[in-house]
Amino acid sequence: MPFIPLDSPIPDISLGLWKIEEDELYFLERIKLYENEWTRLSDILHPQKRLEWLSSRLCLKELLNIANHTRVESLNTVTGKPYLSNNSHYISYTHSDYYSAAIASTAGEVGIDIEYRKRRRNQRTRFLFLSEPELAAYDEAPTFEHFLLAWSAKETIYKIVGQGFGFKENIRLEMRRLEIGENGTFPAFVEKDDFQQQYEVHYVVHPDFILTYACSRL
Repeated sequence: MPFIPLDSPIPDISLGLWKIEEDELYFLERIKLYENEWTRLSDILHPQKRLEWLSSRLCLKELLNIANHTRVESLNTVTGKPYLSNNSHYISYTHSDYYSAAIASTAGEVGIDIEYRKRRRNQRTRFLFLSEPELAAYDEAPTFEHFLLAWSAKETIYKIVGQGFGFKENIRLEMRRLEIGENGTFPAFVEKDDFQQQYEVHYVVHPDFILTYACSRL
């Protein structure tokens, strides 16, 4: 399926989605990969994971209208954060089963996460990543949707703040009395040592997936 642009209420944010229905050759014919990118791809052995990785890169290319004759590489910092070789945008990728997505911004660091709703997950794992107040909020509406949204939001914020921050210890979501609709927002707070920051998590609920994203404005 072709690239699907998504609207965002955040200024200076570009957001897009790809539903993966193509084979690997489709993506390789449409993406100009360079040395570091070929190395990353060669490390991915599972066929579906390769499709997810390739589709997310083509998604970003379509999002920013990057032509194949323009050398713009998608690289990673030593901590794993993706960035563009021309530093034109802050970027983030995500993929889950049959969907991938990408986000780009000139305003600040971004994070994005997509979770395929039909994949089986054990909701008891919530004790591993939710704090006591967050568990209390979950108990008010103990649905799979709430569970998945909380996990996705923490993934999104983690992609912004990076390594060294714990899902349970340092990233706090305010989801008490949240009425989950097709889209919406709720706050997230990150606290560790002298670092304190608030973020606004935006979400999209689709029959197939839950998508969250956020931006740390400069």
